[in-house]
Formats: sequence, C-alpha cells, structure tokens
Amino acid sequence: MSKLTPRISLATGVALAVGMVVGSGMFGLPGLALQAAPPQTTALAWMIGASASVPLVWIFAILGSRYPSAGGLAHYAEVSLGPAGGRAVTAVLCGTLPIGIPALAMIGASYALPLLGANDDALLPIAALIVLLAVLLNLAGVRTSNAINGIALVLMTFAVGLLGLLDLPRTLTGVELWIHPDVSGVRIADVWRVSAMLFWAFIGWESLSFSLEEFRDPQRTIRWVYLLSFVVVAMLYAVLAAAANGAALAGLPVDRPEGIAALVPPGWRGAFCLVILVIILANANAWVFGTSRLFFAAGDGGLLPRIVGRVDAHGLPRNAIIATGVCFAGVLALVAVLHLKLSDLVMIVSQNFLVLYLLSLLFYWRVTSGTMRWVATPLALASSGFLLSGFDFAIVYPIALLVLGASIRRPGFSPRP
Repeated sequence: MSKLTPRISLATGVALAVGMVVGSGMFGLPGLALQAAPPQTTALAWMIGASASVPLVWIFAILGSRYPSAGGLAHYAEVSLGPAGGRAVTAVLCGTLPIGIPALAMIGASYALPLLGANDDALLPIAALIVLLAVLLNLAGVRTSNAINGIALVLMTFAVGLLGLLDLPRTLTGVELWIHPDVSGVRIADVWRVSAMLFWAFIGWESLSFSLEEFRDPQRTIRWVYLLSFVVVAMLYAVLAAAANGAALAGLPVDRPEGIAALVPPGWRGAFCLVILVIILANANAWVFGTSRLFFAAGDGGLLPRIVGRVDAHGLPRNAIIATGVCFAGVLALVAVLHLKLSDLVMIVSQNFLVLYLLSLLFYWRVTSGTMRWVATPLALASSGFLLSGFDFAIVYPIALLVLGASIRRPGFSPRP
C-alpha cells in the first residue's frame, strides 16, 4: 500500500485550511451575492452562512482527529456505513471537486482581465492557466505548496484589512446591517437563495480531510487546525462583507464577481488585482492538493485506476495530481462548449457539499457518543437543512452520484484504512 509522508505542522495546516476555504469566494462572492439581492438580504445571508458552519467545523474536527486518512470523507463513510457508503461518497466528491476548482479559476480570471487589458473572450484561457499553475505548484512538492499557502495568508490578511480601512465609514455602515437590521423589505426566499450561494464561502473543510494523513501529531494538531482556521476565515469574511455591503449602499458598482476592485482607488487597482490573483492561485493550489489526495485514495482503494493511487520516490502522489489537472481542463472545455455560467457552477458545488455535510452528520452520530453528539448534530442538521432548501431540481445530480457510487462493485475497494 502506498503511504503519504507526514510533513504538515499546526501553522502550515492552518494556512492550508484557510487557503482551501477562502480565496475565490472571498473576492468573488460579495459581488455575486449583491447581484442576486440587496445589501440587507446579503448581510443576513452572510451571517447565516457563517453560523451554519460552526457545528459542521466542529464535526469535521472530531472526525478528522479520530480518522486522519487520505480517504477523508470517503473513509468516514466506509467506517460508519461500510464499503458501499465509501464508494457513494467518493463518487459525489469525484463529481464535485473537479467542478469547484475551474469555478474558482474563472473568478480569478475575472480579476486578471482588467489587469491584462483583455476582454471576456480571454476569461477561460486565463482560468485554464491558473489551473495549470496550481497543478505545477503541487507537482513541485508539499513544501512549495505550503510556502505558497503561507504567503497567501499574509496577503489575504493585508488585503482585507486594507479594504476595510480604505473607507472606514462605509465599512461601519455595512456592520450596521448586522447590528440594526431593517428586515421590512427582506424576503425569506431571497435569504434562502443567497445563503445557499454564499455557502461556497465556507466550503473547504471537507477538502482538508483528504490531507490529514500528512499531518504531524494528528490527534493533537487537527482539532486546533480546524478551530483556528475557522476563526481566521470568519474574521476575514466579516470585514470584506461589511465593506462590500457598505459600498453597495453608497452606490458603488460592486455587484459583479470582480466588484471588490471598485473599493480600491483607481491608481491602486492594478496592484490590488495582482495580489488577488496570487491569493486565488494559492486557493487553487490548496484545492488541487485536496482533490489529488482524494483521487490518490480512490486509486489506492481500487475505485479509480490503480496507477492514480501510487506515490513517487519522494512520497508525492504525482499521478493523482496530473489526473486532477486533466479533469479540470475537461470541465473548462465543457463550460466553453455549453456556455455555462459561473453562478451555475457555484450552486452545483455548494449543493453537493451540503448533501455530503448531511451525510457527515450521520457518520458523526454513528461513531461518537456523549453530550456533544446531542448538541452538534441537531444544530448542524438544522443549518444544513435550511441551506439545502434554497436549491431546486439540480439536487438530482448528487443523489444520482450517490446511487452510482454505491452500485459500483469493484473488488477490494476501500477508501483508505
């Protein structure tokens, strides 16, 4: 059996987790949300999205510290539901992560267009370049990936702090939407819909589960990585959401994927867009890391071709990393041919992960005991159920993947011990 080498410490683990959760969502979702609804509605949706994540992060922290395997969610499913559960979850993940990375690359490309003086025709080629660079960074090894994640975390903190301070009165106006909300014109249906979209902002905890086999001292480190990274993520999003909503109330054109750039003085926008591109590249780098470990575990367990589940002489799952790049290129080609919208990709990924989160509650319930099980599970079930109600018939897609995965009979399959 192939074995990954533990190289990830507490500090690099927090940087990796933050890189998986924020990046494209941080600088793209505020504008997409304001396209869909007015500032007061989006402010409530941001609050719901963050609150809904708390019990889920706790559950992933417990499951991760108990089962630090490259199989991640698939391994949790196999432990609690048997081989069919592991296959079903692996199928959903393999049908979801290859959609998410191209989507975040498209958000990054939207910031690159004004920087390069290009038109919309260059969006997909630039997105493909972002994906290629992320794959190459992963092929360079874990240390290179960790360095990129650390640099990006510093840049993220600096960029968000700067955006919040550039026009502090506007940011404080955005904060007022949480402190003294005016719900007279808010429709619950809109809050549902925008909350479901904004759940993308808090996706990534499940991707971290595929890298846990590479953590040092996992029983001690993993819980702290989840909890500390959530605090960092929540603070970053709160500042950015307040700045964007305050700017929208002031009439600035922030209601588009690259709308955050409107918060920056014109003379600084080129440098700002370049910083965002580095951050989004780090986000793509982190997601490629997680997806390649999923593919590696599925190949090692026999669900994907065995060659994908091998490591090289340095303990790097090189074949799995290359396979992820091929899948991402295929999805971008489908986007071009079918003229798919970025918001469509975001909604598909968000709904699939909500389905997986609901399954994770079942895993948690079956393998734990004590008071926290009775506290965390109902809270996570309520929050996930509320967000899932914002979706439509597209929910058929993850359900079909679950059925397909469970029905596969591959001798000897196991998502990783």
